Amino acid sequence: MTPLEILSQVRQQTDKIILFSSLNGKDSILLTDLCCKVFNQVVSVYLYTVKDLHHIEAFKKAHQSRYKNISFIDKPHFALYGYQKSEFLGYKGHEKLKRRTLSQIAQDVKEETGIEWACFGFKRTDGLQRRLMMMGLEKEGTPSINLKTKNVYPIEKWKNGNVLAYIDKLRLPKPTIYDPNHQSQGVTPSDINFLLWCKRNSPADYKKVIKEFPEAETIIFEHEYNEE
Repeated sequence: MTPLEILSQVRQQTDKIILFSSLNGKDSILLTDLCCKVFNQVVSVYLYTVKDLHHIEAFKKAHQSRYKNISFIDKPHFALYGYQKSEFLGYKGHEKLKRRTLSQIAQDVKEETGIEWACFGFKRTDGLQRRLMMMGLEKEGTPSINLKTKNVYPIEKWKNGNVLAYIDKLRLPKPTIYDPNHQSQGVTPSDINFLLWCKRNSPADYKKVIKEFPEAETIIFEHEYNEE
């Protein structure tokens, strides 16, 4: 089945869905478009490591301008608990965080919104763990849809080329590319490619990252020193 057909199956159960989204990544851009076409209400959930980055907020505005049935919720990324506990790169946070897994965060949002179904952009090409997870659903006879947890994975069989082709064909917003040499992108404060992108393209965001993770600046210093 196509991603649209998979989502249409869920649509028979509900007219609302939660979408876990990076907002500016290729998979999230595609799924935002598909979910907004299939469902009457879409709640997009962004898991932040640094809150209110300008280049991320710009994608919220772009999506909201294009789709009138979408709203947004921000939640602390599940990695932040570990960052705070170990003071990773000097991170202390503004409030004490509770340890939450992705599945626990999904359940929290379902309870907060009253929406039973959630959509994720997992793909088999993301790694062995994801592939085994999807193979398990296939054995149960419900590929791409977990009826027990009420989670759906519409693009699990797609490759990155399929996603990018869809984005180009529909002229959707171009994804942010922090590192052209790697498929997956993410707002990771220890990633030199993310830090360099912010420093070069969004200095205000770079300042926000360094304010939250002050020791991340040493990664930039070491990189620039080695480049000389």
